[in-house]
Amino acid sequence: MAREATRLLPPVLLVLLASGSWEQKPEFLHKLEGETISVKCLYQSWQDSKTVKAWCRQVSARTCTVLATYPRIQGMPWKPRNSIEDGVRWGYFIVTMTELKVEDSGFYSCGIYKSSEILTYRNIYLVVSPGEFFPFSVWFSAILNHKMLELEKILT
Repeated sequence: MAREATRLLPPVLLVLLASGSWEQKPEFLHKLEGETISVKCLYQSWQDSKTVKAWCRQVSARTCTVLATYPRIQGMPWKPRNSIEDGVRWGYFIVTMTELKVEDSGFYSCGIYKSSEILTYRNIYLVVSPGEFFPFSVWFSAILNHKMLELEKILT
């Protein structure tokens, strides 16, 4: 699994040192407003339980804002809709974002914070749509109605 380093600026911002960090193709994730995402972030088994896990949102090509750490870093702002659960014995941690909003759409990354760096393990591109995903439901209803009409013709 690829790892890239990210250096910390002020406590809230991260600078991506290795340009490859965001060159990894991000995984696409689509959710609706109000839903929750859970992202599993694997890390090396040699890292101990004291390793700080991090979740951040990219705000520019080389900078991201930390949304959550585990354990929490003193002085780091806490975003209550973002949390990290450590599964140290499993070799991964789970990032959760609740009550998603359309404005949450964007690029995110999870990784390990160590010696003023973030080692990026996974990149996510999140798209949050408002309410019900209307086009899909219209398409599904149209297909269902069409199939019902075909079935009625066969039976009559």
